[in-house]
Amino acid sequence: MGVAQSTVSEALAALERALGTSAVGRRRGGHGITLTPAGLALLPYARHILGSLDDAHTAVAEATHDGLAGVDIIANESVSSYLLPPALAVMRTRWPNTRFAVSIATCTAVQAGVEASRFDVGIWLQAPARAAETASASTRRVVLPEVPLTVFAQPSHPLFASADAPSVGRGRQATDRNALLAFPLYMSDAAGDFHALLAQYFTADALGTPRFEASGSIEGVKQSVASFQRAVGILPSYAMAAELRAGTFRAFVLQPAPPAVRLDAVTASSRPLHPAIHELLEELARGPTQAKISRAV
Repeated sequence: MGVAQSTVSEALAALERALGTSAVGRRRGGHGITLTPAGLALLPYARHILGSLDDAHTAVAEATHDGLAGVDIIANESVSSYLLPPALAVMRTRWPNTRFAVSIATCTAVQAGVEASRFDVGIWLQAPARAAETASASTRRVVLPEVPLTVFAQPSHPLFASADAPSVGRGRQATDRNALLAFPLYMSDAAGDFHALLAQYFTADALGTPRFEASGSIEGVKQSVASFQRAVGILPSYAMAAELRAGTFRAFVLQPAPPAVRLDAVTASSRPLHPAIHELLEELARGPTQAKISRAV
């Protein structure tokens, strides 16, 4: 909750004095707490009161950008690291008194966090085929642009120097995707929709099974490829733009091209939408990063 335990205890004690009875009690064994019958009776009214406060802050925000408010965002790592910082820089200029808090989670946890109304908006990457399934009764879905994937390696990778499988440069032949099956393929996730999408892409010709290596993070993928000459990395293109411009890594142009992923967002139906959320998603939908990616590749 971002406050000291003693502060919570004092607040609960004041609440119970006002009620004249206990609202919470210890579970047997002393592990955790539970609501008493009085606490259970109070719970829906407490939620209604807190919801009304959120509504009030949103109403003030709709009238003026100077109102105090907060927007809680949950996103996967690549979105949080590469797409949100420039977009939130714009938002913080437009909404100087609004606090934008970002939490990082797996794609599954992003959706669950919004469905449970712990966050105002969740943003993550997923396979386009699954995008239509993200909305639920407790969320509203927002369609954002598709994001290309970049398959890359060190400039000294054997495929770039091989005569029978040349690298792709201007006017050069594309690399067949099956040529990559002989090399370890690094991605951030060990499972999930992103992993399944790439597994389907690389096994489409039934010529072999790729050796996927999960590095756990975007930076882990980059460091793995930088440390091993034969390694190949697969990341969202926006995460590779700077390294490709600098020549740290070199991108393959594969035949056929790798699939794109969808930048997807959901908002909590039970929480009032701060106007800044609409503006944030519009900023992401404009995709200014995409033009930089195209120039870099």
